[in-house]
Amino acid sequence: MIFLLIGPKGSGKSFIGTLFNKYYDIEFLRVENWLLGIKKERSLNNPEYIRESFQIIEEGVRKSLNKSDKLVFESTGLSSSFDSMLKSLRHDYKVVTIRINTDLEICLQRIKSRDQSIHINVSDDQVEEINTAITLKNLKTEFTINNNNKTVIELKRDIYKILKYTS
Repeated sequence: MIFLLIGPKGSGKSFIGTLFNKYYDIEFLRVENWLLGIKKERSLNNPEYIRESFQIIEEGVRKSLNKSDKLVFESTGLSSSFDSMLKSLRHDYKVVTIRINTDLEICLQRIKSRDQSIHINVSDDQVEEINTAITLKNLKTEFTINNNNKTVIELKRDIYKILKYTS
């Protein structure tokens, strides 16, 4: 089973993924680590980079599922390459999509204060452009976690409810 966290940059997807791992022993794949190595000097909007990114993510997810029956990873869910990857994964696995909703101003503040060495660097303008596009896409998900500065205990409770419902 795949738990896929979808939401704007800075919404807390990575943090929530680590909670799945820490409290529920469901491996969190930091797929952004895989993408840092292939980005090079290419733009975030480079179609070849986007296509290659989602190929790498899908291959990594499939490989990880050979070792574990549950995992969680994250994406903004913005591109058509994401849509293709999701369709392909759903063909072979149960995929539970979880929207992470956060006020876009909070997202921007989180990005400004986070460890940039483990994330793909984006400008404030790029964050606003990406997050606005994600909001407009309004991808349908099975579950939603509202994450406007929730405590770990509150997020743990939200995750538990999803896990209970999907088991």
